[in-house]
Amino acid sequence: MAARISALVFAWVLVFGLSACGGPGNGAAPSGSSQSASAPESSPAVPESPSPESSSSVASSDASVPGPSAPDREPIGNPAVIDYPELVGEDLAASPLYRQALERPSVILYDGEIITGPQPVEDFLAAVENGEDWDLYHYTFQIYDNGERSCYLRHFVSDKGTVTYSDGFERQWDSMTEGEKIAVSGLSLNEYGYLVYGADSGDQVVNDRALYENVQECRKLYDRYFPPILYLGLGSRTWASPQELTSWVGLFEDIYRYETGSSAFDRFGSDWPVAEMVETLSRYFDGITADLVIGERKTSGRYDPETGTIHYEGGRGGGPICYRVTGWEQEGETLAIDYEEYYFYTGVPLDDGLYRLTVKTLEDGSFRYLSNLPRVQ
Repeated sequence: MAARISALVFAWVLVFGLSACGGPGNGAAPSGSSQSASAPESSPAVPESPSPESSSSVASSDASVPGPSAPDREPIGNPAVIDYPELVGEDLAASPLYRQALERPSVILYDGEIITGPQPVEDFLAAVENGEDWDLYHYTFQIYDNGERSCYLRHFVSDKGTVTYSDGFERQWDSMTEGEKIAVSGLSLNEYGYLVYGADSGDQVVNDRALYENVQECRKLYDRYFPPILYLGLGSRTWASPQELTSWVGLFEDIYRYETGSSAFDRFGSDWPVAEMVETLSRYFDGITADLVIGERKTSGRYDPETGTIHYEGGRGGGPICYRVTGWEQEGETLAIDYEEYYFYTGVPLDDGLYRLTVKTLEDGSFRYLSNLPRVQ
């Protein structure tokens, strides 16, 4: 991110990038629908500007301006409207911060989905264009498997058409403190349902369901087939057969966490049994052998034949990656899933970011990954 973005934004990316990355994005869905997720691997560059054909834009200055930690006037704008009440959890509905959001011109994201309509965004952009005072709040509520909660807020203010925002992050749903004001340039709503601004910043503000067909079907496909190999077997890591994959230790690490909800390090320490790795990986890929796992370049020379273990200490990281399912085809036991990679901050598909994941579905409900290859549109 650009240097002008506050440290709180980095904290938010780290917290929400892991939650099917901060939230679902949007994308064109030719025969299926759109589904997305964000997860840490590498943070792609973001285009300089959104599509001009489908955005209304305004501009202001680009420098940070000092300001108080709380609004210096009452919020201006119509209260938020919940378009998807079925997505509102009981804990969220009872929280003071959520009730506050309802009283303001807000976009609300909860557990990875926008639950409000886009009218507050459209009103704000119109006010900016007309040189009027207005407010727009973007709340991101998150609840984790262990019950912990957090909320990230970005508050946009139009002061006679000059736009600034302040942000805040809290590990509770009771109250929010905002930071310094930061000037905004190039504010627009793009065709993927993202409010984008500056060179590399943006927030999703429109639910996928308002943009694309078959969202639920594509979401089910994503949830079923993508998480086990999300980081090391998708996107630009293309392969025509499992034997072309080169990150077996990392894939085992991810699949183990996917299946158990815990880290393999907690159970095995830094010496992982090859026999169990082969057994686990064979539930997802055909043709997995001990020699294939032992011969991986990254862990070459770390196999101990006396204990049958590979010594591995980890060492992975990165920023968010985002994929959305756009269609699928089923022929017999072969299921082909079309998907695309997109920019975390804008929802815009990456150049050369179209792929097809192919799996073999079995009668017992299990499946095997067959390939992940580039797809021509």
